[in-house]
Amino acid sequence: MHPNKCLPELMAEKNSLDPSFVHAVRLLAEEIGKYEGDELKKDNDTKKYLDIISNKNIKLSERVLIPVQQYPKFNFVGKLLGPRGNSMKRLQEETGVKMSILGKGSMRDKEKEEELRKSGEAKYAHLSNDLHVLIEVFAPPGEAYSRMSHALDEIKKFLVPDYNDEIRQEQLRELSLLNGFRASEQKGRKQNKERA
Repeated sequence: MHPNKCLPELMAEKNSLDPSFVHAVRLLAEEIGKYEGDELKKDNDTKKYLDIISNKNIKLSERVLIPVQQYPKFNFVGKLLGPRGNSMKRLQEETGVKMSILGKGSMRDKEKEEELRKSGEAKYAHLSNDLHVLIEVFAPPGEAYSRMSHALDEIKKFLVPDYNDEIRQEQLRELSLLNGFRASEQKGRKQNKERA
């Protein structure tokens, strides 16, 4: 069967399936991954070797699955983003990669997410996939693979469902500082208004 015809059918089948059929959902996800992988291979068929002498920038991208199937009650998106998105920003700066949370459950408004998923637009196709983090890096080969490795090591820490780990404690401290700053800022404004 032609991949362009089969892929949308597989995705539709996966989305219509009851989540309690865990094995069927997994098998469909694997088949979808195979077809998506075949499309990527077609694009990259011309490049068979990595040229490290010229040191030209290359683009690497990896999709890291967020384990919401195993831990449905844990808020991984909140842990990854952190207060006001600061954890994700800091993680990107520290590792030198671009990270995006994509897939089903990546948007706060579930009704809008479902509407966009059904719209069929290419830029919302990721909403039919499982929840994942897309990690992208554009750099010379050695540096690109090094950054990707560092990013994968760091992101792994955020995908552990622990409510009391160091990451969560740091985020709570940061949130209290941000809220404390906002409260003192509002208090200062109120006093300035009273004086005026």
